[in-house]
Amino acid sequence: MRPLPALFAVALLALGCGSDGPGEPRVVAEVATTVIEVAPSTVGRDEARAGFVVASGGDRALAGLSEPELGCVVEELLIVLEPVEVVALTASGPTPPQAPVVVDALRSCGLVLKVARLGLAGGFVGNSGVPGLDPTCVLEGVTEDDMAPVLEALFADAGAEKTDWAVDVLLSETPVMGNLVRCGLQGLIGEADDEGSPFCRGFFDQVATMMTAVVEHGTAVEVEVADPALLAELFGLSDDVFIWLADNVPDGHRADAEAVRDASVKISQVMAEALHGLDDSSDPQVVLGAVFGAVARLDAELAAGSFELESSRARLESYVTATCGDSATGLFDVLSGAGALSGV
Repeated sequence: MRPLPALFAVALLALGCGSDGPGEPRVVAEVATTVIEVAPSTVGRDEARAGFVVASGGDRALAGLSEPELGCVVEELLIVLEPVEVVALTASGPTPPQAPVVVDALRSCGLVLKVARLGLAGGFVGNSGVPGLDPTCVLEGVTEDDMAPVLEALFADAGAEKTDWAVDVLLSETPVMGNLVRCGLQGLIGEADDEGSPFCRGFFDQVATMMTAVVEHGTAVEVEVADPALLAELFGLSDDVFIWLADNVPDGHRADAEAVRDASVKISQVMAEALHGLDDSSDPQVVLGAVFGAVARLDAELAAGSFELESSRARLESYVTATCGDSATGLFDVLSGAGALSGV
């Protein structure tokens, strides 16, 4: 399973990916090739302009732009590029040095977000492996300043592994990261009932906040051994979810929720104590030793009530799943993976 930011990039790459369907060539490709081969230095501005508008109007990412919008983009391109370069760009996409020129043209025409939305709409479909997310939801709160560097990175070196990482880092500084999680979970709310119960909405909101933090930490830091302070924080991320559950489940399930909450908080506290004073410069073996020591301590302190705790967890999960749909089962797995119930 590819990380969410990488899936976002896969979808967004539809921005310059040629034909609308399998085996359907881009209209401009043959025209551009013929023009360049026959008269590479005599392509006029009118020819370049007409070719761009016709071809881009049939491109799956730009088909939603009007002729005036396409005309604005090509006029901006022609300020910087020669007509023959515009023809080649139209046929094959921008070269790395041309990427900022294309993005600047889109910015000048106020089209950065619209083009990003069109690219996402074309990418979040079919068998691409990209989840079916609403592009408007994903881009909520996102500005042209947020998206311009992302588009530039994608245009400059589409598909390269280093580009995926660069895009992940850029996205980590925008609302897109939180939106990817929130928009994905919005679809799960509908599984509870047609209107989405307040309990399930609250639960999914709590999980979305936790998962957003995990994703942001994962893309903002690239280290072989986790920063102990970050590791301790990740262990505590799920506490808020179980605290919320203990405060919001019906009275008949409150005892189970409180037992699981208390175990989650206990685990977080023990991990924080074990990792206290360590940082990303600490010997990795010392960090691992501290983690193993914390797990051993938890095994000893929770062993006596482990059966009752597991029973409480199972009953709580059963209630949430019955109320909010089968997707809640997977979310409990995520919570356990974040550290809340590890070692129990």
